[in-house]
Amino acid sequence: MKLFNHLISNTTMKLLTTIAAVLISISAFSQDYVEYNEGTFSSNGKELSLDKVELIMKQYRVPFYRARLQSVKKQMRNCDKKLIRYSGVATGTLGTISSALLTVIFGALTVADEDFEDIPVTVTLGVVTVGCAAVTASFVHLAFVHSTEDRCQNKVDKLCEELVLSLIHI
Repeated sequence: MKLFNHLISNTTMKLLTTIAAVLISISAFSQDYVEYNEGTFSSNGKELSLDKVELIMKQYRVPFYRARLQSVKKQMRNCDKKLIRYSGVATGTLGTISSALLTVIFGALTVADEDFEDIPVTVTLGVVTVGCAAVTASFVHLAFVHSTEDRCQNKVDKLCEELVLSLIHI
C-alpha cells in the first residue's frame, strides 16, 4: 500500500513539474524578444525602429536606457556625417599629442622628485601621470573609432548589441 502511494505522489510531482515547465516556456515565448543584426532591430521577424526599442526598454524598466539610447543615436549621427567624423579624428589626434606630452612631463617630474621625503607631492605627480596616460588612451580610441566609416559603424553595432543584451538580462 505504501509503495502505491509513493508512486502516486511521484507521478503527481512529475506532472506538476511538467505543467510548470510548459507555463514558463509559454511566458518566455510571449515576451518581446529583440535582436540586432546588420544595422536593424527586429522582434519576432518584424523590423523595429529605435523608438519602438525605447518603448520596450521603458516597459521592462531597463536601467539607464535613456543614456544607452542617446549614445547609440549620437554614434549613428557621428557616422552619418563625414564632417563630424573628421572632427572626431582631429580631436583625437590633437588630444593624443597634447595628453601624451603632459604624460611625459608629469612622468619626468615624478621621476625627478628624488626627495621622497615629501610623499604627497610624489604620489600626486604619479596620479596625475597615470590620469594623463588614461586620457591619452581615450583620445587614441576616439581617433581610431572615427577614422573610417566601417570602424564607426562597428562602434554603432557594438553599442546596439549591448543595448539588446541589456534587454535580455532583465
